[in-house]
Amino acid sequence: MRTPPIKPADLTEANRDLDAALRELIGQSLRGFTSEDEDGALIGPFAPMLHFPELHEPILQWMRVLVGKATLPGSVREVAILTIGARLGARYELYAHSRVAGDKGLAPEAVAALVAGQRPTTLSAEEVVAHDLAAVLHAGGAVPGALYRAALEAFGRDGTAELVHLVGQYAVVSMLLNAYDVPVPADAD
Repeated sequence: MRTPPIKPADLTEANRDLDAALRELIGQSLRGFTSEDEDGALIGPFAPMLHFPELHEPILQWMRVLVGKATLPGSVREVAILTIGARLGARYELYAHSRVAGDKGLAPEAVAALVAGQRPTTLSAEEVVAHDLAAVLHAGGAVPGALYRAALEAFGRDGTAELVHLVGQYAVVSMLLNAYDVPVPADAD
C-alpha cells in the first residue's frame, strides 16, 4: 500500500471533514465489507482519498449525487460496478462490491462470474444491459446505437445517464485503488 491508512487521531484539519463525510457515505450505502482497520482508520479507496483531500472533495460530491439520487435497482448498479472493477482488476473493489452485490440480490454464482470478467447467464435483461454498457465503456470508443437504445428502453434517459456516470465513477475508484496498490483486508474471501 502506497498511502497508509490515517488513524483518526492523526487526521489534519484538511482531511478531518473528508473523513467524516466518507464515513457518512459508507454508512448510507456501502455496508457489508470492512472499511476501517483495527485502529479505526479508513481503508480501501478512502485511505488515498484522505491523503489528497483537495483532489477528492469533488469525487465525494459526485459520489453523494450518485448515492443520494440513485434510481437504478441495486442489482443493476452492482453488475455495472463489478464489471468495471473486474475489467480494471481492482482487488478491493471486487472484494467490497462482491459483498454488497449479494445483499442486492445477485446470486453467488453471478457475482463469481462477474468478478472473473464474465457475463453470467442468469442476469435479468436490465442487468445484461448494465454489464454490456460497462464493458463497452471500458473497451473504449462510441457505445453502439443498439446498446444505447437498449439502455434507454431499460432505464430511460436519466437512468442511462446515471449508469454511465456510475461506471465512470467506479472506473476512477478502481484506478485509484490500483495506483495506490490498495490490498484487500484480512477478512476477504
